[in-house]
Amino acid sequence: MATDLVSPETERPQESELRYALVAAHGCTVAMSVLPYLLADGDPGVARFLASGEPLPMGVRPVIVADTTVYGSVCVERLMRFWAANLPRPWVVLAADAPIPPPPAARFRIRALGARLAGTTTLPYLPVLRTVEDPAEALEHKAVQAAAARLRRHLEGN
Repeated sequence: MATDLVSPETERPQESELRYALVAAHGCTVAMSVLPYLLADGDPGVARFLASGEPLPMGVRPVIVADTTVYGSVCVERLMRFWAANLPRPWVVLAADAPIPPPPAARFRIRALGARLAGTTTLPYLPVLRTVEDPAEALEHKAVQAAAARLRRHLEGN
């Protein structure tokens, strides 16, 4: 859970390129595990999941990742209850778990958190993720590349 900031002097050297600190709101799915590859855009040091209890490095954009289920939205809400006021507001990326819209209860819960978030975006359901052995393989598919470009545009505010 992100509750601290780490100053640049105490950051590990390999994190100098880190732009996105990913925080899993609940257990990991293949859609969630592909997220660092989607945000990397060919640069593997750009995004990674923070370990449990690891502080948020300064200057890094926090991104909470969850499924588009009611359970996923409840986990985001729980995480935001403990989000320290001195930390930057996080983005929330909701990874679609099915080719249908999120349930109304999930949409309502995330919308209610809106003022505490930098923004929200959805990673669409990508059927190809069901067929890959490794999340990095998914980047070979055009639908995944398009979703990655859209996701980066949202998080960068373009």
